[in-house]
Amino acid sequence: MERDLSSSRAILIGNGVYADLGLPNLPAAQCVSAIADLLTSELCGWPAERVTCLVDMASPDALARKVIKAVSDVQGTLLVYYVGHGLRTSEGQLALTVGDTDPRWRALPYTAMLYESLAKILRGCRAETKLVLLDCCHAELATKSNHVFQSADVEEAHPVEGLYVIGASASTKKAKTPVNGTLTYFTKAFLDIVSNGIREVSAPHLRLDRIFLELHARLRDAGLPEPVESGARGAHGFLFARNAAHPDHPRKPPEPFAQPVAGQLPLLDRRTLLSAVGAAGLTAANTVLTLTRRRTGPATTSDRGAPGRTSNAAAASLGQPLLGHTDRIYSVAFRPGGHVLASGSRDQTVRFWDLTDPLHPTPIGLPLDGHTDTVYSVVFHPGGNLLADASADQKVRLLNVTAPAKPAVASRPTTGHTDAVFSVAFSPSGDLLAGGSGDRTIRLWNVTDSAHPTLVGTPVYGHTDAVLSVAFSHEESVMGSGGSDHAVRLWNVADPLAPIGPALPGHTDRVYSVTFSPNGHLLASGSGDRTIRLWKVTDPARPVLLGNATEHNDAVNTVAFSPSGQVLVSGSSDNTIRLWRVSESTGPVAIGYPLTGHHGAVYSVAFSPDGNLLASGSADQTIRLWKLAR
Repeated sequence: MERDLSSSRAILIGNGVYADLGLPNLPAAQCVSAIADLLTSELCGWPAERVTCLVDMASPDALARKVIKAVSDVQGTLLVYYVGHGLRTSEGQLALTVGDTDPRWRALPYTAMLYESLAKILRGCRAETKLVLLDCCHAELATKSNHVFQSADVEEAHPVEGLYVIGASASTKKAKTPVNGTLTYFTKAFLDIVSNGIREVSAPHLRLDRIFLELHARLRDAGLPEPVESGARGAHGFLFARNAAHPDHPRKPPEPFAQPVAGQLPLLDRRTLLSAVGAAGLTAANTVLTLTRRRTGPATTSDRGAPGRTSNAAAASLGQPLLGHTDRIYSVAFRPGGHVLASGSRDQTVRFWDLTDPLHPTPIGLPLDGHTDTVYSVVFHPGGNLLADASADQKVRLLNVTAPAKPAVASRPTTGHTDAVFSVAFSPSGDLLAGGSGDRTIRLWNVTDSAHPTLVGTPVYGHTDAVLSVAFSHEESVMGSGGSDHAVRLWNVADPLAPIGPALPGHTDRVYSVTFSPNGHLLASGSGDRTIRLWKVTDPARPVLLGNATEHNDAVNTVAFSPSGQVLVSGSSDNTIRLWRVSESTGPVAIGYPLTGHHGAVYSVAFSPDGNLLASGSADQTIRLWKLAR
């Protein structure tokens, strides 16, 4: 991995000693030292003089002055690592603690380094690529400040070619530290992965987003807080290190890393660490950990849904996975007729696949580019000759796919949304196209003339956060949506300015996917709370909850009905796919065991029009085809 890092800079910030007794001390200095050793090793290749360590700074002003000085000469890549306590302010901002931080809510914003303030300093740096690693509680709150890097109102700001943030915990979660440990769990896992490599990666180098996937899997399987990520453009693909597991770089096998076994010290969140030590009278000891993988075989008493199982194999994988995308695959869709599959990816492209022989699928033509950011959603028009795609670049595009090998842009990208577009859906007649966006709105376009799509009405408001999924019912009169505000909503398409009744209750995390059954009588939703909820919506004004499915071990990212409407499929961040028997009188009942094969989160699933095939797209950059059992 030959690269010039002489104009780059790594800033490693660690605060582990605090004046306030309410903030337990942390092994921050050890973490910073270990990360510095890794960066300057032959695996990463950073020059020692380009790594700046800032440990136990007393005040936010002192830290700010040091960071401003450190970024002044950076032009290549800027890497910032922080380990310490992360606190939430009364206004929901992430506060990075320093030595003299007062955690009381009135004083906190003035005695800690607000992440947004740090982001403004980093924005003024000339670095083209900016990478942030946050080993602290509530790290996901940092994503609220991503806009700082892209705003145009900072006179001294410089363009950002890429931003990628990895955090140790969700916005409502606390990071974990072993009692008397020398490293935090997040940092230890990160070091282990990079130092030992990833055997499943055939490339000689490790991209930062691939390291994140392995980090997420290890911490999740260990029962520890799950890390989060966010970013813009291509920074996630930064080649962070040589792959130590590659034949060219042999290394010792990875050290065990997972949840404590019986008799070991407990996991403690960082805010309760001191009191726990005092109460238990614990002596200094290093926790020894063993890796226990989550079961993927036959069900046990914890694998609910057993009463309805009709077979052990719900579907069988067909051949090898479809390869071609170079980043996460967020969407797959079958063309009416069933012989063509479309896929959209974080590599900013759309690809088409010939499934005439499902055992030997082949790519059709070259990847279709044109978007400047992640493609989150692809969907075929009911007529089959038109495809809509949606992207984080705020654009919805219509493509003429009469000849999939030579797709043509049918019109200029539609305008209207002011943030990433996460989902698009055609109405059953094909006359309308709906889009759901990070700007909290749904927009409708009339696409009867695909060369000149026109906006219908004004933006549809109702969600209080990003709209992540939209879907039309069979009769086209009702539309459903799910959002980051945990809400599922129903809308009258003829008068969408007011939702049909209040939000459907129950979910406690983001709703990533909503879908109607083919006859429009059922609505299913999948959520970050790991559940699926099934509703009877024959009377949309009075939806009836039929039941929940709680078998997934991680976020449910996608749900889809079979053409018959009798089977529901779901894909999850636990890397599995599940099938469910559904009806208009009972909740979902599991069919067989989970489908395994993907090595990353499953973001999209789709049935073929005849219901015989299932396609899935994953964070592992592959598409898999499955033959449904009969």
